[in-house]
Amino acid sequence: MSTYPVDIKASEKSTATTHTIFDGPARCVGLYMVQPMDTAVSTVTVLDAGTTVAVFTLPATTDSSNKAAISRYVQFPGTGIRCKTSLKLTLSAATPVTVFYG
Repeated sequence: MSTYPVDIKASEKSTATTHTIFDGPARCVGLYMVQPMDTAVSTVTVLDAGTTVAVFTLPATTDSSNKAAISRYVQFPGTGIRCKTSLKLTLSAATPVTVFYG
């Protein structure tokens, strides 16, 4: 039996824009972010409607010290980050991100 009070869903986005993940109250419980090869520094921003609640920066993979793709998984403690109005995600570059939410 799960210890989380709702079913967890996942949504993958990969275009540089603001995406509505869930239009209503939700909790972001984790992110899986991939920074492809030859990509400049990018940011992944979690929003509650228009209010920023978390920002993650992925390092560049275009410089001489790092030419490989990078992946990061972030799991939020407890019941995650609460978004009272709507859960949104802004990608500054075409970086694939999977959002886990409930």
